[in-house]
Amino acid sequence: MLDIPYGPNPHQCLDLFVPDDPEGAPLVLFIHGGAWTVGDKSQYAAVGTRLCREGLVTALANHQLSPTVQHPAHAQDVARAVAWCYRQGAGHGEGPRRLYLVGHSSGAHLASLVALDPAYLAAEGLDPTIIDGVVGIAGAGYDLDAHYADLIVAPFVSAVFGADRWRWALAAPLGYVHPGAPPFLLIHGLQDTETPPASTEAFAAALRRAGVTMQLHLLPDADHVSVMFAAAPLVLNFLRGHSYLTPQLSGSLQGTAAPSLLTAPRTQ
Repeated sequence: MLDIPYGPNPHQCLDLFVPDDPEGAPLVLFIHGGAWTVGDKSQYAAVGTRLCREGLVTALANHQLSPTVQHPAHAQDVARAVAWCYRQGAGHGEGPRRLYLVGHSSGAHLASLVALDPAYLAAEGLDPTIIDGVVGIAGAGYDLDAHYADLIVAPFVSAVFGADRWRWALAAPLGYVHPGAPPFLLIHGLQDTETPPASTEAFAAALRRAGVTMQLHLLPDADHVSVMFAAAPLVLNFLRGHSYLTPQLSGSLQGTAAPSLLTAPRTQ
């Protein structure tokens, strides 16, 4: 089901992938990457297909983009999409049994921020405890603060988060880490030159210090795009560990048979 509106703006829409037997299935909301300025859910359609075939109701959401809007509009859109998924995505008039947020690049930043800062879901009449887990793949800006003004990305960050660099930290998921946060899975490729892994490592350290259940996987041969292929076994194992899913997936990061989030599984 494509382009379902979760708000009045044309960008406030999502695609929904529903397995044959959705009764009681977990729901995954996936947020696309694109540096908060570009990107579209359609680029990740294979992710929806792949997760759906594993028995997960999967929503791929768009959000408004900079420079038309600035922070916090992107995160507010994600929270609104979460609310739609929680209230309507299960299709049975009640919340899904489990609800996970997954994001790539800037989408990982937005998923993490909405899960950690209770203000976003509170504005939608929801409590953050409805989130059962968060997966961040090649996340950008987890540790956003004034030091980004000294980096080459400074003009770009200003366009998204405003000219006052001293307020950038208000958009950093790292600043909202707390002991009651949901479990996190963080995945980053060590060959990623678009969003270097240092931000993910700093975020992981903060989660660990707070006692949050978390996993960090730094993949030596993956870059900003190929990490989506390598992440599949880790993501599905994480979701299985927090839901009823039956293992249907084999392979490892070293094996050649490991399936990808961007490709459909082979027919046996």
